[in-house]
Amino acid sequence: MANPYHDGELAVQRMAGAEIVAQQNGRSIRASIVPGAAAFLGTQTLLIAAVGDVGGRIWASCLTGPPGFIAVQGDKRLSVAWEPAQDPLLAASLAANPHIGLLAIDLGKRFRLRINGTGTLAPDGTLDVAAEQVYGNCPKYIQQRTAPSFPDADSLPARWTRTSRLSEGQRQWIARADTFFIGSRSADGKMDASHRGGSPGFVRVVDERTIVFPDYFGNSMFNTLGNIHSHPGTGLLFIDFDSGDALQLTGRSRIIWDEEQIAAFPGAERLVRFELAEALHAQRGPGIRRAFVSYSPVNPSL
Repeated sequence: MANPYHDGELAVQRMAGAEIVAQQNGRSIRASIVPGAAAFLGTQTLLIAAVGDVGGRIWASCLTGPPGFIAVQGDKRLSVAWEPAQDPLLAASLAANPHIGLLAIDLGKRFRLRINGTGTLAPDGTLDVAAEQVYGNCPKYIQQRTAPSFPDADSLPARWTRTSRLSEGQRQWIARADTFFIGSRSADGKMDASHRGGSPGFVRVVDERTIVFPDYFGNSMFNTLGNIHSHPGTGLLFIDFDSGDALQLTGRSRIIWDEEQIAAFPGAERLVRFELAEALHAQRGPGIRRAFVSYSPVNPSL
């Protein structure tokens, strides 16, 4: 396929001095779902989705189900058997903007697959996605967790809470997190969902509306940072894998290149500063609970 990168990604690659590696790794980006990727998707129970709402804000959402809830329909389409009541915000956003970024992640095997394209909701609630970009990522910084069993239908949210500031409990949750997910968009509206991980404490809460987190060494494609360079709108998703709660944040991000600030974060090559516009806290229950097994062996020591 043609050059898979947009101007924002290319700009960050140049700033990081990673153009050659990025071009090499960009060859892994495909326009179709190859058989190996299809087989992987058929076994997954956790899917992260990035969408933009009617107001242009970016949200990262969590879709769950037993193995088989993601079904590949040919080499360019997949369907997700999903209950829109799990996240009505996602459903409303798709109605306003079909662009979607998906991340299927197997925490037990430390493997992840990104699918970017367009999505629509069928009358029965099924999410249908037409793939435009499909590629895997390395296992770095993924904490190993067990997959859940689904003896019954996944529970729906018991309560939703909206706020424009983080509570003390939410700040503590973020400060001890070892994993979160990030949704971003390019200047031309294409969406992307990605994973971030590290040792507990790698995300720092500055105040009730500000979070700073490190960007560690990765694949040098800079899909997320390239999007932020082009468009600051960002959505973060923190999951409490013990309780089954989900915390969705939407706001704006900027990349920090200042070496003195970066030095305060062991292992960081850059930083991202996120400013909150709105937070959505939901009780999701057993569908997103995962038992902790071990930290990634490549997590920087804090």
